[in-house]
Amino acid sequence: MTKFSILLIALVSLTPLSITAQQQQEPNDGSGDIRYVTDDLQAFMHSGPGRNYRILGSIVAGTRVSVLQENQEKGFVEVIDDTQRTGWIESQYITSQPSIRVVVPNLRSELEQANSQLEQMTQSTELLNQQVTDLTSRNARLVKDLEDIQKDNQRIQRELDVQDQSTQMKWFTRGGIIALISIIVGVIIAYLPKKRRRNDQWM
Repeated sequence: MTKFSILLIALVSLTPLSITAQQQQEPNDGSGDIRYVTDDLQAFMHSGPGRNYRILGSIVAGTRVSVLQENQEKGFVEVIDDTQRTGWIESQYITSQPSIRVVVPNLRSELEQANSQLEQMTQSTELLNQQVTDLTSRNARLVKDLEDIQKDNQRIQRELDVQDQSTQMKWFTRGGIIALISIIVGVIIAYLPKKRRRNDQWM
């Protein structure tokens, strides 16, 4: 049997297996929501400081634990996890820095707070800008009103000055007329014929 025949038989025999495996791995869209398996790292918790001790369970990466003691020789640390389990895990899985699973939510929360503060500051800035615009417009109206009042005051002052001059001219005119009339009357009286006195004395 040639190599080509052997390869062809192998492909034919493996095809149903690959189709079956693919059908088992592919989710059924009609069975429900499609979810994805997380890729969190897990560290095993042992009953003693060594891998040969019984495994009590696993701890998901990012879990907050309290360190009780450390065995530097074996490279294990005794801890209490968030479910109050006590056990030993390898020192290489312990760090003083929070994991990404803790840091990222905190950063997102801080980012949301920063965005909220920024939005509040933006709204405050817009409000202040609106108030400045309103005050500027009000100031412009007041300046215009003041200019109008000053113009009216100047106009009234001119009218008063003209009225004063007119009044003075009237008084001067009346005074001149009265003086002229007085002079004319005086002249007339001076030229009137005087009455002769009757001599009623007895001879």
